[in-house]
Amino acid sequence: MQIGKKPRSIREGVFVWCKFRNYPFWPALVKSVNHKQKKASVMFVDDITIHRKKGFTVALKTLKPFDCEESKELVCKAKEKYDTAIEWALELITDYGIRIACGSFSGSFIEYFAHDMSYPVRRKYPQAASERPMMEELFDDHKEDSFSEQQEEVSRCSKRLLPDRTHAAHNRANEKLVHFIVKQRMVEGRLLAVICGQQQSRWLRSFLSANRRRVVNYYLEDDKQLDQVYWYLNDLYASAVAPAPCLAEVKNMECVRFVLDVLLPEAIIYAIAGVDNVSLKKAEEKYLKGRCISNRERQEFDLMIDEQMRKKSQNTPLTLFSDSVT
Repeated sequence: MQIGKKPRSIREGVFVWCKFRNYPFWPALVKSVNHKQKKASVMFVDDITIHRKKGFTVALKTLKPFDCEESKELVCKAKEKYDTAIEWALELITDYGIRIACGSFSGSFIEYFAHDMSYPVRRKYPQAASERPMMEELFDDHKEDSFSEQQEEVSRCSKRLLPDRTHAAHNRANEKLVHFIVKQRMVEGRLLAVICGQQQSRWLRSFLSANRRRVVNYYLEDDKQLDQVYWYLNDLYASAVAPAPCLAEVKNMECVRFVLDVLLPEAIIYAIAGVDNVSLKKAEEKYLKGRCISNRERQEFDLMIDEQMRKKSQNTPLTLFSDSVT
């Protein structure tokens, strides 16, 4: 470890110092971190805990970066009673770090511990109970706090979020738009005028543009509502008596695009203006802006990203040292 090097942040896959009960700070490997709950799952660098591959939930405030400023003091404190055991743990971590840095090993710390290359260090593990912390107490008294990888997965999947009421409210408001378009047929005149070329439409101009990019804003998030409006618009276009000349060359395959790119935004904007009693300009701004994302949806998205990053990190070899060893 380099003197003066900035301490690493406490994150998944790094070594830390962990305080447990009346025992001194002890080296541990971080298996996962939950910053929202301010907790982490760690595995002590001890022969018993590594063999069982068990993690234990501890508060983040009980952890210190492995290369913190007081690391030497923590080592001296641990040596007062467990000199042989702490030397064994530090030698194991150092040997693993050197092998990772020089490229002779690329697996995780647990894989290294199970490999024959770690045996010269593993065999030095003190056998006398008085020479090492009684890690067995973790399995006897912390059964509820300990959890395996499978239990971590269950915990993440079973975390419940409150119902997203903003999404339901948006669908209820859209139901009025669907009724305005399909049942009351209040926008039919405008749509037929666009189809027959009697009125101009920015959506039609975009559709006919040679270099157009198709980006559809459905606005209607409920599939049932979207189906109702789509089939109404599709039937309206199919029954139009004299479509505009510019639409004469629209092939059957492009009819779907015409309905979604032209008629759908026209219908929704005019419905917003009619239902909300606002100008067409305001209605178009509301349509283009779309629904605001709620805090609950952001939380769900953050949880999904955390889960993907966790799975990705499990498939990546653990890297402890960023600097190469000369």
